[in-house]
Amino acid sequence: MSKIENYLLLMFSMKGVGKRVDLKHVKEKISRDIKKISEKETKEILRKLITQGLLEEVNGLYGITKKGKEYFAKRIKIVEEELKKINRAWVIVYKAKQYYPVVAKTVFEFCKDRYVGFYCLFTEKRFFRRDFRGKKIVLNSIKDLLFFINIHCIDVIPCVHRIGKERPDWLVLDIDPGPKVEFEKTKEVTRIAFKIFEKLKLNPALKFSGSRGFQIWSLIKDFEIPEDYKPMELKGSRKRERNYFSLFSDFIRVIQKEVDKKIPGLTTSEILGKKEREDKILFDPSSMKPLGLVRSPYAVHSKTGLVSLPLSLKELKDFQVKDATIEETIKRYEKRKNEFVLKESNPKKLLSLLS
Repeated sequence: MSKIENYLLLMFSMKGVGKRVDLKHVKEKISRDIKKISEKETKEILRKLITQGLLEEVNGLYGITKKGKEYFAKRIKIVEEELKKINRAWVIVYKAKQYYPVVAKTVFEFCKDRYVGFYCLFTEKRFFRRDFRGKKIVLNSIKDLLFFINIHCIDVIPCVHRIGKERPDWLVLDIDPGPKVEFEKTKEVTRIAFKIFEKLKLNPALKFSGSRGFQIWSLIKDFEIPEDYKPMELKGSRKRERNYFSLFSDFIRVIQKEVDKKIPGLTTSEILGKKEREDKILFDPSSMKPLGLVRSPYAVHSKTGLVSLPLSLKELKDFQVKDATIEETIKRYEKRKNEFVLKESNPKKLLSLLS
């Protein structure tokens, strides 16, 4: 099968059975991504695929058949690298659309009662969306989640607090290494941070970010802000409000200082310029704010196509990013189901460090 034929099966598979486009649309896509092509040549290629039973034509519009979709699903592994060179975004979106129905029930649980943002992926752009039809996005069902996946909103990023709540219930340590930090060093820092969470009785849950870093989450139950709490003074920052969001972001800064005692000089919680932190690991507190967002466990990272995969601390040592492909995650999820379990914790020990 030719490069163009593989490309067309990818395009039509993304659209799904029953979705059809005209000849002009097909010609434009081939001309944009592969080579300039005439309508006559385009028609010949389409006719060949129709003869094989992989595509169909209805009133001058072309779409994939059930046989074609099943055929391409078996073929994707063989042609994936070739297709990535032509249109990497389409490959990520296609695989995400096959993947999410498997994990949708679990991903939806992390989105319930929260505003949700998405990174949406198209050939020529990747953009962030937190509003739809003039309103903040709220998912009321698994069907709602899959609706957004089907319009290419493949990177699922729920809010750290519930709708109507003035405090996060997720404490999220986002471990973000600069480009000069080796992956093994990032894993070492993650292990140390996880142990500190455990020491502080925060019931940590660990996951890969989907790119180069990791996240450690803790579910914090309701508690009163201590009377003596004053938000930390930050370089170049205005006076900060005394509220739960300031407190949770200061929790991240306190944990960073604890890690720094174990492995000095490598981590920071200051939002520095990219050049300034090339050799640093950022403990990013920026999601600890009103409408702050974090990637859901099991969500697909829209840049890499990798899954934000839950891990045990034991698995961290040997973990490699190839373990977080969609294919490997499906195998793992079908055996183990949801592994990202959040158990409510009390921040009493963490508060004592802050004071």
